[in-house]
Amino acid sequence: MTKPDAANPMDMAHPCLLGKKRRCGRPTPSGAEQLDQHLLEVAASLFVEHGYAGTSIDQIARKASASKQTLYRRYPSKEALFAAVITNLSASLLRTMAETPLKDPLKEMEHVSRLMLDFIVRPDALGTYRILIADGYRYPGLMTHAIENINTPFHANFLRLLEAAEKAGQIEPGHANPTTVCLWTGLLTGWPMKQSLFGLTPLKDKTEREAFFERAWTLFLRGVGADTGASQKR
Repeated sequence: MTKPDAANPMDMAHPCLLGKKRRCGRPTPSGAEQLDQHLLEVAASLFVEHGYAGTSIDQIARKASASKQTLYRRYPSKEALFAAVITNLSASLLRTMAETPLKDPLKEMEHVSRLMLDFIVRPDALGTYRILIADGYRYPGLMTHAIENINTPFHANFLRLLEAAEKAGQIEPGHANPTTVCLWTGLLTGWPMKQSLFGLTPLKDKTEREAFFERAWTLFLRGVGADTGASQKR
């Protein structure tokens, strides 16, 4: 049996992909899920490395040690595959945000905001953002998909937390609205995303990221007239 390539661990993520193409029969539900995740991770890495236009289904299939038929059965086109990569990229964070309880809305908003900043400076997230900016006008469906599956859910969850914070008296009335959400997400992610467009990787160091977040969070709290009493004690 061919030994896994340690330099490319994702290629070996599925038990049927041991360095060569071979049939393994119909996968179990668990095996199919692993294979789906493997294909999306390989596709994401190639899209980030080579760009949307510079990545082909052939390349992805070879890198994943899978057949093109395997990919096309799941994703009828490269655009559909990239859309799935976008959805997969933020799925875990969006689940965390949606499941966030409302016992202390302001503190919980701080928590998910930190997660969002950590997410947005990840190389795969920044790389995907650069692709959308560079190629989105050629493929408007991809931009629409990103808005519907990342921006809209993020904004909805932040708005949910702001409304709960306002109801609890943690922020001044009148701030729980979509404009406040846009201002906050822009303050939090605007500069890192702008830096990424120049090919830079901002806030790589955890200490830098923490300092940046603390400053942004303090400005935000002042802007919404937050009661920073018990909610802000750690």
